Amino acid sequence: MWGYSRFMTPRQLNMYAWVAIMWGSSFAFLVPVVASLGWAGGVAFRGFIASAIVFLIALATKRSLDFDGNWKHFAVLGATSVGMNLGGMNFALSRLGTQLTAILVTTIPLYSLVIESIWSRKKPALIKTIGLIVGFSGVVILIGLSPQAVNREFWLGVFGSFIASFGFALGGNYSRHKAAHIGSWEQTIGTFLFGSLWTMPLLFIAPIIRTPTVGDILSLIAVAATASSLAYILYFKLVAEVGATTALTTEFLVPVVAVILGYLLFSETLSVNQVIGSVIIMVGCALVMGLNPFAKRKVSAS
Repeated sequence: MWGYSRFMTPRQLNMYAWVAIMWGSSFAFLVPVVASLGWAGGVAFRGFIASAIVFLIALATKRSLDFDGNWKHFAVLGATSVGMNLGGMNFALSRLGTQLTAILVTTIPLYSLVIESIWSRKKPALIKTIGLIVGFSGVVILIGLSPQAVNREFWLGVFGSFIASFGFALGGNYSRHKAAHIGSWEQTIGTFLFGSLWTMPLLFIAPIIRTPTVGDILSLIAVAATASSLAYILYFKLVAEVGATTALTTEFLVPVVAVILGYLLFSETLSVNQVIGSVIIMVGCALVMGLNPFAKRKVSAS
């Protein structure tokens, strides 16, 4: 798959695939959650549940946890990887739908490359720079040719998507450079706990829409248990082992899963313009990662 084996072991590829599947399928659960709890409530309650699930599993399996002296890191990760990311995503989802929101999150690796380059004070390779330009061109095409009405709600959704993508990219790089010494279980628990605490005050400006049904609550628990609890444990492991930008390319597969579920479950249609824009974004992201399918591979002597 475009040379992924050069970057990841089979174990890492397995984690990579599961993260992509859980994040992509989360959009099916998010629709009823956002429709009842609103974009802020969906994040706040999801975070508390996710944090509690991981903590209880750790207790049940007698897993040793060490939170000492790391609360500052959890506060930063909670604000970026949960507050900005999930809050912005829910905000965009309520205005753009599952497919377009899922496609726009594929820009996360592009933001991560920029942040990573600034953080390390190293210029990215030429092919990655080209990929950055190609990726943003895809976003422009996707937005400019979208079949949706380009109105105030549309641009608010696009802005929410930008906040989500930038926040997650920033959080991933922070985890890699500042919190790599913290275990993935501790990072997941602390990140979601603080993410919920940061988001709770937003309920004053984005209150709960209606009393959630049993189905809404089950959807909330499902997305918290999979796309949050389990997926973030694997994601933080990947960040520590292969780097933030590489780990964040799991977003390449998110639109594929989300589009299929959006079509099957919510009768959403996918236009040719959206297909073209999403393909260009994915090509740009692949180039950013240096995943060049035409590059000659070196064969080791062994």
